[in-house]
This record gives sequence, C-alpha cells and structure tokens, in this order.
Amino acid sequence: MQERPRARFPALAAALSFLFPGLGQAYAREPTLGAILAAPVALLLLALLAAIILLPGSLRNALFDSGFLTALLVLDAALLVWRLFAILQVGIARPRPTLPAAAAVHPPRHRPWELAIVLVLVVATVAMHAWSGLVVATLDGTLRQVFSGNTDGVNLPSGQPIAADPNPLNQPDYHWDGTRRVSFLLLGIDSGPYRTEALTDTILVVSVDPVRHTAVMVSIPRDTGYLPLPDRRIYADGLYPDKINSLSTVANNQPELWCPDLPAGANCGIRTLERSVGLYLGVEINYYATVNLQGFTDLIDALGGVRLCLPGVLADPGYKLATPQGRPGISLPAGCRVMNGPQALAYARIRKGTLTLPDGTVEQQNDFKRAARQQDLLVALRDKFASANWVLGLPDLLRAVGETVQTDFPRRDAGNLASLMPLITGSDINRVVLDWPDYVDLPSNPNVNYLLIPRREDIRAAAEKLFGGDGPLAGWYVGSTSKAPPSQ
Repeated sequence: MQERPRARFPALAAALSFLFPGLGQAYAREPTLGAILAAPVALLLLALLAAIILLPGSLRNALFDSGFLTALLVLDAALLVWRLFAILQVGIARPRPTLPAAAAVHPPRHRPWELAIVLVLVVATVAMHAWSGLVVATLDGTLRQVFSGNTDGVNLPSGQPIAADPNPLNQPDYHWDGTRRVSFLLLGIDSGPYRTEALTDTILVVSVDPVRHTAVMVSIPRDTGYLPLPDRRIYADGLYPDKINSLSTVANNQPELWCPDLPAGANCGIRTLERSVGLYLGVEINYYATVNLQGFTDLIDALGGVRLCLPGVLADPGYKLATPQGRPGISLPAGCRVMNGPQALAYARIRKGTLTLPDGTVEQQNDFKRAARQQDLLVALRDKFASANWVLGLPDLLRAVGETVQTDFPRRDAGNLASLMPLITGSDINRVVLDWPDYVDLPSNPNVNYLLIPRREDIRAAAEKLFGGDGPLAGWYVGSTSKAPPSQ
C-alpha cells in the first residue's frame, strides 16, 4: 500500500483551503481531491456572477423571497461542512518529512503552533457561517414584519390570512411595473404605552419617478383641516372638518361607514388617509408605510445615533418622554452632535417648545418647523445608514427595522423598490412642507380649534410643479375646479 501524499506544512495547507476549498489539497499534492472540493464552490460563484450580470432584477427580488432566503440558510450550512472538511483534511494530516529516510526514525508530528493555527481557522470558519446564517434568518424575519401590512389583518372563515387590499385603494388593479411613478404615504404613528389612541403625528408623501430619476418628499402638517374626501356620503361638501391626524382613527372606529367597499377587518383608517392625501396632492397614493415612533428610537440606537444640527437650544418643558414615569421636559443644545434615539425622537416631535438662538432671540416652535426637522432627521438617517457598521451591527439593525416599519408594498417586488433607494435617499430629493404662509391659512378661531385652512389654488400650483410632468393632476380637489366631489 502506498501512503497518500502529505503536506509538508499542514497549517499552510489548511490556510489555503480556508481561502478556497481544494487549494490546500493541491498544495499537498492531492490534485484529484482538490478538484473535487473546488469544483462545486467555483460553479456556485460562476452561477452567482451570471445572475448578477444577466438577471439583476430577478436576483434583487429573490433576495427578499422567503423561500430563497431559506435556501440560502441550507446552502450556508452545507458550505460550512464542505469548508471544514477541506480545512481539517489537510490541517490534521501527518506532516510529510523533509527526508523520507528520517520518517522511520523520527516520525513527523504536528507542532503545537500548527494545530493552534488550524483550530483558529476552524473557529473563524464556523463564526463566519454562523454570522451569515444569523443575518439571513434575521433578514427573513424582518421582511415578514415589514411587509406584513399587505394582509391588513383580514382572515377567511378558515382562519387563513388573505390580502384584503393588496393593491392600492385608488387603483384596485394597480401593480407597479418598476417604471411608472410610485408614491408612498409615510406615517409616523405615536402609539406609546401611555397613549390611548394611535395618532398619525407625521404625514409624509414620498414619490419617485424612476424614468426621470426624480424624487419628492412632501410633508402635510398634522393640524391641517378640510382635506378632501372621495365623495359626499359623509360630509355634504366632501371635506373632512377636523385635523388630518385624526382621520385614520375616526375611519377605523366606523369602518362600515367610511370603507363600505373594503372587507371587514381591513385597515380602513390608513386606506381613508391614502384617499384623502391623494386627492389633496392630485396624485395616486400607491402604497403606505408606517413608522412606529417608539420603535424609531430603537432603530436610531441600533445605528449608534444620528448626527443632527441645531442653530440654537431647542427646549420644551412639557415634552413627555418615552415612558409615563419619565420626568417631563427636555432641552437639546445648539450645534451639531450625535443624538441617541430618545433625543432624535424629541428633535423630530417638539412643536410647542422654543428655539433660543445664540443672540438671545427666542423662536416659538410649531408644527411647520417640526415638519422641516422631521425631514432633516430622515436625511440624517439616510446618511447614517450609508456609514453604518454592517459587520457587527447588522442583525440588531434588522431587528429594529422589523419592529419599526410596516408597509403594504408586495414583498415579491421589494427588489424593484430597492432599486429606487438611490433616488429616495439621494441628496437632491425635492423637499416641500405644505405650511403657512405659502399653502395654508392660520385658524380663524385658534382657541376653539387650531385648524389650518388649505389654500386650494396654492396647493394645486405646488402639485403641478411636483407632479405635473406626469400629465393632469388626479381627483376633484386639485385635478378640477369642482366645488365638491360626486355625491357617490
């Protein structure tokens, strides 16, 4: 019997197989085994390269598919076993003697440091694949949470969930083809444990035109009143006579009145808000995304904070912290610094405090200034994502995203949505706040009801600048001069 070849330096052979399975075997003069170990990994890399070049869109969508991610977990485990075998097969083999005659007198043995190197390589390999598996599993769980809004909580009699309204309300047959303008209603929901109701304190529309490579972000102040409704079934003039931030709660409390066209259990509140905001801007709202403000703090903390700037001291003695036990009041110093989650949330929520400038000037804060700060926070968050520590912090970051964001955008098309992120997160995104004095009038009787009054013609002019390139504005409110919508 012939003894199979041994590597002169097993530790070096193990390191080579750590870099790529089969290299160590080739070094140990076992070319056949080396080819067997290298071939599957090489074919896998070639297939991945071909998919990136030939099927980039399909690959993007596949990365968000649960079945594909499960297959990645299986592949990760199989690749771990394959690499461990390649490392150990040459790493623990008896070293080949320098002179064959010396083997009979002094059989070669492993030096302790060589075994230590092999052990380090094994541990590093297990750690790499364990981290990869954790990221993939966490990503799948996060995507399940984020895209859970697509079901609206509706169930068949059998108890199986169905998509009550998988497509947007204004276009029942809508399916984004990846080229037309797509608009999201982004809502910041304040539903902390000390709240008796969930208020939409942040109302933004993010709209992207993938053909013109443009994106806009429009903020609607929470105190805006008299937003248009699709018809006159509920109010004779087709206008909601209260603040926009209460509309979703009112509609949810009476879904049979507000959403007779939706199945029982559907999210009537958000669908009603989609309709109203879409009419207000004259553009179809295709999907929604909600951000839980309490979870938002965890997301920022998972990122290590965000860098925000203030021209003066921003203070609100009545600001309520994240828990009812927290002492009221907060003060944020002037200048640029990294803020943690609760501080960044206060930066985005304060609307009744003051901003004291270095020269002593005191500016009273309001919902308009808050809306501008909210957009600043989103931009800062974008920058932080770009520089985040994706190696160690990714699993925690994914969990925080899953607990914070929910959307009804179809998960199967999430890869197409990801292709728009450079536009959404770009520095040249057009940012507009529909505030006073340009777009709304102040309340006529603020002591009774602080209700901002929209100036319809000015809203129409702004919408034409933002969305007019797509054709005529949609809806009766800014898309026509009608005094009221249809009766039905």
